Amino acid sequence: MKLKSTFVYLVVLTCLLIIRLVAAPLAAEPGQAEPPLMILRIKASTADERRRLNEGGWDVLEARKGEWLFVMGNDSVAAQLRQQGFEVAIEEVLPTQRFSRATEADAPGTFFGGYRTIAEHYAHLDAVATNHPDLAKVIDYGDSWRKTNGKANGYDLKAICITKIRPGSSDCALDPNVDKPRFLLMAAIHARELSTSELAWRWIDYLIENNNKDADVSMLLERNEFWVIPIVNPDGRQIVEQNNVSPYLQRKNANNTQGNCPTPPDMTYHHGIDLNRNASFQWNLAGTDPNPCYATYAGKSAASEPEQIALEALLRTLFRDQRGPQMTDAAPATTSGVLLTLHSYIDLVLLPWGGFECFNDACPANKQAPNEVGLRSMAFRMSYYNKYTTGQPSEVLYAASGTSDDWAYGTLGIAAFTFEVGPFFGTNPCSGFTPPFSCQDRFWELNKPAFIYAAKVAQQPFTLALGPTVISPSLNVATAITSAPVILSAKVSDDAYGDDGYGRPNAQAITRVEYSLDLPFDHPNATPRNMTASDGVFDSIQENVTAQIVAPPTVGRHAIYMRGCDSSNACGPVSALWLNVVNGKQVYLPIGLK
Repeated sequence: MKLKSTFVYLVVLTCLLIIRLVAAPLAAEPGQAEPPLMILRIKASTADERRRLNEGGWDVLEARKGEWLFVMGNDSVAAQLRQQGFEVAIEEVLPTQRFSRATEADAPGTFFGGYRTIAEHYAHLDAVATNHPDLAKVIDYGDSWRKTNGKANGYDLKAICITKIRPGSSDCALDPNVDKPRFLLMAAIHARELSTSELAWRWIDYLIENNNKDADVSMLLERNEFWVIPIVNPDGRQIVEQNNVSPYLQRKNANNTQGNCPTPPDMTYHHGIDLNRNASFQWNLAGTDPNPCYATYAGKSAASEPEQIALEALLRTLFRDQRGPQMTDAAPATTSGVLLTLHSYIDLVLLPWGGFECFNDACPANKQAPNEVGLRSMAFRMSYYNKYTTGQPSEVLYAASGTSDDWAYGTLGIAAFTFEVGPFFGTNPCSGFTPPFSCQDRFWELNKPAFIYAAKVAQQPFTLALGPTVISPSLNVATAITSAPVILSAKVSDDAYGDDGYGRPNAQAITRVEYSLDLPFDHPNATPRNMTASDGVFDSIQENVTAQIVAPPTVGRHAIYMRGCDSSNACGPVSALWLNVVNGKQVYLPIGLK
């Protein structure tokens, strides 16, 4: 009996060791270099294969090509995947220099060739609010896991509100019942996705620097509130920053109480909770893994993490609950508010729902959000600018539940989206979680107009996104004398949709384009005036339009507002221009007028 018990014990121990080897990557021997990281291409053509891959503990990237999904790992990971029955090919071996910083020394407050540290991001928020008290206010909306638990390197959770603050008003108040629509942009819920925080930085600066310089920005700051969270997951980002030569690819927060996970992160296996699987709406239904060391571990319960608890509480104080409790309840057409969460990487615009499987085909009606028409139209409107592929996560990527955008739409009814920033891997030098810092300029130029569009429709996104887009509005002169004729022109398109993705909306014929002088269209005293189609008739999905305006008799700067409407009676968002009016001799003669 004793020999039999010993044999059973040895068999069990051997099985446990095998399971451990299968479940975790092989570590390098002391003194040896870590095995090179690779992008592995995995065939996942069935629902079962996709589920096993997403829930099997692999670091499945935000990337897809047809039936193929992609995993980051090394030779040992490739062997494990083949052992599990997957067809595996090497897409790319990641050269060491991909993860090495620029050769020049980092400037103070930066790491890895230019990326701003957490401390620098927070100092930036404080400096903006201090230097522009009429435009900005910093909000401490909670504490990170480390700070909550009295650990070293814990952080406050910070957001900034940007708007033209009216004295004595409720501007930037933590109250959902305010008179300005809100657009919240959040970044770095996954710590290793460095590009996202840099876009948030540029968005903050763009709004502040263009106040009273750009008519569109000034109009938006008058009418909207902009909320920005540059780092949702500061504890995780602090781990990333600890290796300046090759940033640790920490995805999750710093909760190290669950699982015997490698510290510091071993390749892509590490402790923590995936905050973008931890939301309390549709928690742990798809795209998660029960192993605490794996990338998509959703935690022991919904909203278990302080970062997620604080984020949900903040959103409840900023946006009214505008949707019923059932999955089939639609938010009303008058719903206001937009949330955009930035991730990386593979150039996607994603819309709810994320937790349903509908791979390689457009999601059927029973797996679409109740506000499908408005959500999809807005998503494709934004991808018109950044040229990203558009669809629900499982249409263009894979299913994922417990995400922040599904929570925002599902719980509050606001229009919520994810951008996956950065190109597909391969030879493109700007792909990856930690691309060269110089790539941020490219990402910004692509996404800036998409951010502006999102801001313009925040007042009623489900309706305004259905209407035409005003493109390239212009005046033939910037300055005119009083009562002089001025020519206003623009291209207006109802077909301003991205070209790649699922469910691209059909364009409608434009029926009218109108402008208003000095007063926005929703002002009770506004007098909209019709513009003229260049070919004499409104009958196309894209029209060039003009109008002759008489410069107002009042000297100063005057706002001109424009919008287009289509045959479905949908009017799109407003664009603004400025006309400066002066006394005396006209310096700039209107084109075609003498």
